[in-house]
Amino acid sequence: MLAFAPVIDGDLLPEAPVTVLREGRGLPVPLLIGTNKDEASLFKFMKSPLIPITDDRIAQMFADMATDNPTLELPSAQQVRTAYQHARSRAVGLGIARDIGFRMPTAWIAEGHSAVADVWLYRFDHAAPFLRLIGLGATHATELPYLWGNLSSGSKDPTFRLGGMRVAEEISHRMQQRWTAFAHGQAPDADDAPAWQPYATATRDADEAETASARVTLVIDRRDTVVPDLDGALRAAWGDQVLAFH
Repeated sequence: MLAFAPVIDGDLLPEAPVTVLREGRGLPVPLLIGTNKDEASLFKFMKSPLIPITDDRIAQMFADMATDNPTLELPSAQQVRTAYQHARSRAVGLGIARDIGFRMPTAWIAEGHSAVADVWLYRFDHAAPFLRLIGLGATHATELPYLWGNLSSGSKDPTFRLGGMRVAEEISHRMQQRWTAFAHGQAPDADDAPAWQPYATATRDADEAETASARVTLVIDRRDTVVPDLDGALRAAWGDQVLAFH
């Protein structure tokens, strides 16, 4: 299971929100959306059942999805694992959990909603040295202190015990510039940083240049980078069909 997923009861909530947005049926308003590079690592540290990260629980998750969605053609385990063939064996489960729980729903939403409104897609990759050392990396919610400019909670906060505050302040400043510009209806750009283009799929008859610049993601790190089709391997492995949970 995935905790905190919407409960599709057929009455109050007749269908999965991700499905509505994937099919371009959401309200046509601009959207800024993204995930973190290491979303699932936090749940491993918690030793919690909030998200499946072991082989047996991932297998059970797919079995439950098949039961809940009998008409859904699920990707095979072999197909999914092609996206993680270069990952260390212990990291495969974390990658699958991260992507089924966070990244793929975000990518599906960006794909569909970009047909009706501007979408800006990001991935937050930065982690302070201490968080990298203990294996959390850019885990779930670690982008929020950067966004709000609240990088430390006090003298007992270990986040920057091994340094990194100056870089964090620079990242925070850029994020606040981008998010504030977006809130004012402007392009979410920042000083001395690459322009962030809206997410858009290539047209059917796209030339090589258009294809190479499609599906742009802003990768937020020490230096921001704009990467076309960052999730190409994931889309190929997971497919374009929304995998929603009941």
